[in-house]
Amino acid sequence: MQRPPPDALARTKTLLDTLGSAVVGDRLRRARIRMGLSIRSVADDAGLSKTSIVRLEAGAAVRASTVLRVCEAMGLHVNRLADLSDDAGRPFALHRAEDDRWVDMADAGGGHLLGLDRPLSQEERARAVAEGARVPLCLVRSRLAGGRVLPSVLELYGPSTLRSHQGEEFVYVLSGRLRIEIGDQAIELAEGESVTFWSAEPHRYAPADPSDGPTRVLSVRTEG
Repeated sequence: MQRPPPDALARTKTLLDTLGSAVVGDRLRRARIRMGLSIRSVADDAGLSKTSIVRLEAGAAVRASTVLRVCEAMGLHVNRLADLSDDAGRPFALHRAEDDRWVDMADAGGGHLLGLDRPLSQEERARAVAEGARVPLCLVRSRLAGGRVLPSVLELYGPSTLRSHQGEEFVYVLSGRLRIEIGDQAIELAEGESVTFWSAEPHRYAPADPSDGPTRVLSVRTEG
């Protein structure tokens, strides 16, 4: 497995230091269960032993590289771990405009785009892409504690990397035109159109015509 970038490891280590290995391990365990994944499948996809996953979920001290590899295997951005706390006393979850935080979907261990922990303008997101980001992704916080629905907003300036993860995915085009490849099929969607698919099928998103500007889509995944 490719060695993760040093900055991604540093951010993951900071998260471990802030939350503690017990909290990180338990949040990864809950995410794995919601996604319907076995310990063996996560271990195989991460290139780790089953014992390593058991120790991680039990709260044992682990290396940041182990946490990052598990997140990548589960298709879970490291920053999501900060929002997996349980709040069983509230039957809803909100996302306000000021809650917008943008990361790169292609970099599971990356920090906020441009290093800015705040909402970004479209011009700032475009600058982040010009500086090397692949697919700006907004980590939507309106997710129920213990729930299975994982919403995100993607802004596509070019093709994403090929992805595959458990569950279903609903994609709705907010603006622009989307080309989405699912398995050996390619589909084009206009603004206001949508598709739902089994997300274990390899899939890739791209603007149908990049010269028209970025394509914005709402992606709603189910875990497991």
